[in-house]
Amino acid sequence: MLLIALLITLLTPTISSGGDDSSSNDQSQIPSRIVHTKYGAVSGTIVQLESLNRNLGPVEVFKGIPYASPPIGSLRFMPPVTGALWPGVKKADRFSAVCPQRLPDISNETEALERMPKGRYEYLKRLLPYLQNQSEDCLYLNIYAPIQAGSRGDSSGNGNANPVKYPVMVFVHGESYEWNSGNAYDGSALASYGQILVVTINYRLGILGFLNANVDRYSKSPANYGLMDILAALHWIQENIEAFGGDNKSVTLAGHGSGAACVHFLIASQAVPDSLLFHRAILMSGTGLAPWSLVGDPAYYAAIVAHHVNCSVDLPHQALMKCLRDVSLKSLLSTPVRVPDFGNAFGPSVDGVVIDTGDFSQQDPYDFGSLSGSDTKRQMHYQNNLNIINSVLLRKLAINKLSRYDLLVGVTRAESYFIFNAGDVQYGIESDRKTKILRNYVRSTYSYHLNEILATIENEYKDWEKPVQHPINIRDETLEALSDAQVVAPATLTVDLHSADHRNSFLYVFDYQTKFGDYPQRQGCIHGEDLPYFFGAPLVGGLSHFAKNFTKAEILLSEIVMNYWSNFVRTGNPNEQQDNRDRKAKNIEWTPYENVHKKYLNIDTKPKLKNHYRAHRLSFWLNLIPDLHKPGNDDVPLSHHELENDDVVDQSKSTVKPLIPQRDKGANGTSPNSTVLFSSPIFNYTLQRSNNRNNSGSHNAQINSNLSGGKTKSNVPGIDHDMYDENATSGPPTEDGFAAYSTALSVTIAIGCSLLILNVLIFAGVYYQRDKTRLNEPRTIKKRNENGQMPNNICGDLETLTIHSKSDPATILGHHHSLHQLPPP
Repeated sequence: MLLIALLITLLTPTISSGGDDSSSNDQSQIPSRIVHTKYGAVSGTIVQLESLNRNLGPVEVFKGIPYASPPIGSLRFMPPVTGALWPGVKKADRFSAVCPQRLPDISNETEALERMPKGRYEYLKRLLPYLQNQSEDCLYLNIYAPIQAGSRGDSSGNGNANPVKYPVMVFVHGESYEWNSGNAYDGSALASYGQILVVTINYRLGILGFLNANVDRYSKSPANYGLMDILAALHWIQENIEAFGGDNKSVTLAGHGSGAACVHFLIASQAVPDSLLFHRAILMSGTGLAPWSLVGDPAYYAAIVAHHVNCSVDLPHQALMKCLRDVSLKSLLSTPVRVPDFGNAFGPSVDGVVIDTGDFSQQDPYDFGSLSGSDTKRQMHYQNNLNIINSVLLRKLAINKLSRYDLLVGVTRAESYFIFNAGDVQYGIESDRKTKILRNYVRSTYSYHLNEILATIENEYKDWEKPVQHPINIRDETLEALSDAQVVAPATLTVDLHSADHRNSFLYVFDYQTKFGDYPQRQGCIHGEDLPYFFGAPLVGGLSHFAKNFTKAEILLSEIVMNYWSNFVRTGNPNEQQDNRDRKAKNIEWTPYENVHKKYLNIDTKPKLKNHYRAHRLSFWLNLIPDLHKPGNDDVPLSHHELENDDVVDQSKSTVKPLIPQRDKGANGTSPNSTVLFSSPIFNYTLQRSNNRNNSGSHNAQINSNLSGGKTKSNVPGIDHDMYDENATSGPPTEDGFAAYSTALSVTIAIGCSLLILNVLIFAGVYYQRDKTRLNEPRTIKKRNENGQMPNNICGDLETLTIHSKSDPATILGHHHSLHQLPPP
């Protein structure tokens, strides 16, 4: 039977690289063996890979296998539910629909190039066709298995009693928390070359995957549905992957970009049993410690959705969610939400179930005491994204969980390339645009000492040897700053934490840029340019949406990368070589990362082992900036933390009625913690400072909310009933404690100035009197001699004055007055 199966594969067509999956549905494809899972039998297809450089074995491909019940109807905004059994044999020969999502608009090329680089536009043109078929029934996975797995006893266990099992790699796609799919990532070449099982998954995204209406930080109400979908897929794999030839005791969870952040959150989650669902992790170009990884104020965006679909925010939490389940999918996806710059509107957030901060107040190193306005400063501190992320991932419990997994972390050279548009890439940017970009990043990320942080960043990322810089160089400096801040520094911190308690920590920097790729040859490897090499696209002349033109050196580089990755998936060590494999690529020894030498692998056509990647710049982000980002002493007014000459408060905003329970009113009938929420790139802490109840031109009202069972009350601004009114603005900020601080400063300055003036007058008077006396001395003596009078001993008086003035400054003033009281001659 084995010989027949191998002969049949010779006639099997090559896998499709198009977006419509048309050839995958071709009648000429050869069906695979029938695999019996716990939910029913399934049959896929056999694919023969046509390699340009070596012979790759055929692969069994199973597309569109359900791992949970469709999250529709009453299951919308609910944790995934175990799938139902199916009768007969399910044909898994085509991809499932992808989860509902709003795709980037590239219909107008001119407008698209004003938002993104040309290379990014070309990449999306190839990727988006895979994402057109959308449905809420989307919880499916795809399996790519070496053909040998099917020959080692049948799936029901009637063959070899001890079949060899292949390690499993589960890939969590990135690009965004709001769009993309695992369907676009073909694991055939990696499975065949690395002799591992590759699984790609779809999970809920955007509003359907991450809407969080919780308003209580310490409540436990599931909201990270997308993360729970990944967990459900891992549960399914534990139950069924052995039937496909996989080893459920050797599962690696790999993620790229936002997918890597999801993996990190799952590692740290108390809802995930240690080393049970997966055993190793690969984080590529992202971690949970990145400032963009978490949504700090998810209730605000939930309120926008509720308003748009006419669900009252005054409803209790369960009633509100029921209302949202009843509205149409089209209405939900049409909600106009402005995504914050350097952040996300919908993504992982604290829900107390999958992502938990623990007791945030006990972890807080700052004591706000009885500071006037301390409530506002405390809110600024607790609602800052970085502080929330740290409370989730830097807890001792989270670090301990991280150390229980083998970890491979990596970055590319230019991670933040997509903030530029086509013009920026071609011509560069001027200094004022660089300042504007960095200013926006600082405002969106930090809460305290924003002016100092901005000035420090600009000073660090500037070539002081060139007084006049070319716009291209200015653009590259900006790219370096944001890449370091958003990806490289968090990734390095993650591997620092892991290596402190674990030996198998590995760091890489992918430093090769594809010669005939989508991007110009200057910046080095762009974010995402490493994925084709990871999936083996150069070996087969291109896969799915990846580019298709690769050189021989790039084919060899892809083999090197797949060697390292498959070895790590297999053993937790990228250096372990598989026996009896004729590999053209010979890998160098990849030394584990540790905190002393900090060795990393620089991946190029000739990989090299280096140490201390960007040590000075990373120390800047991991040490200096955190030291600056502190609230300061009690006498520091809130206005000090705001950016100077910041005109963002004048930009258009829209107000919505927030999902916040009321608290008891103060003596003046208002709540001290009233909050107005705006749709803007500024995080919530600056929005709260911008609220002024006395000067606001908007209509204010008091509302009651029973969300999360809250029994306290709070006064909040009412609704601007046209919630998307672009003219809605807030009043000037309220500065708690500023008056007392200004009074003390004024008194101190006044006293100092008075003493200074007094001293100046005293010394001026002394020298003036001395000069006048010397000028009048000859004439006075002469007159008195003519009248027969003895002259006064003026010199003696001056000597006495000089002697006494050295010991007592008051003597100067006394003699000064006595000299002026002498009678005229």
